Amino acid sequence: MTKTIHNIELSYLSLEDYNELKEVMMSAYHNMGNAYWDENNIRTLTEIFPEGQIVIKVNDEIAGCALSIIMDSKLIDDHHTYRDITDNSSFDTHTNDGDTLYGIDVFIKPEWRGLRLGRRLYDYRKELCERLNLKGILFGGRIPNYHKYASEITPKQYIEKVRNKEIHDPVLNFQLSNDFHPVRVLKNYLKDDVASGEFAVLLRWDNIFYEKPQTKAETIKKIVINVNFCKVSFFYSKDIILN
Repeated sequence: MTKTIHNIELSYLSLEDYNELKEVMMSAYHNMGNAYWDENNIRTLTEIFPEGQIVIKVNDEIAGCALSIIMDSKLIDDHHTYRDITDNSSFDTHTNDGDTLYGIDVFIKPEWRGLRLGRRLYDYRKELCERLNLKGILFGGRIPNYHKYASEITPKQYIEKVRNKEIHDPVLNFQLSNDFHPVRVLKNYLKDDVASGEFAVLLRWDNIFYEKPQTKAETIKKIVINVNFCKVSFFYSKDIILN
């Protein structure tokens, strides 16, 4: 039976939401065992980066969630794993001085899928990225249908076939349709992700409004008095002032 929708809203995730959030996570990841964040994980994320933790509510009930951190792109290894990115779920990799928004998780409760709620969460991340003047967004995307083709083609070939619409992958198709571009294949990314063969696709969205912080060199005029000749001469010193 289709439920009647009275309202849809985005709000920051609160620790008070945890019990309800846990139920939504277990429902969204029902085929992956006990795949849910514990309360301490959520507490840490909401404390270090509250703007990055968002829930979407339908009829005042949590229907989905997006979690993220900020990282220094220079410190992201080309062949990282999910454990590397989260520092074994401690999130010590987060830094407010970073230049990249890294997506930790996005999920929608099954009964509310098909309403473009995931797109709203992604749009929020893009807006946040622009507002914080970050280079872009990165995350490791699952390829849950890969197990059906693993004996026949490589992950790279699989991605190309999905892009060419020869194979349907609900997760990767969604990400591609939201302007995220494949960067590389990540091996052993998420432990026990059997459906994806523990592979993931590193996906990127570039913030075209990003402005690189610059240090400005200002020319300072100094006055030097030459006593012997009783005249004033001027010279310019290119001292660097960091703004």
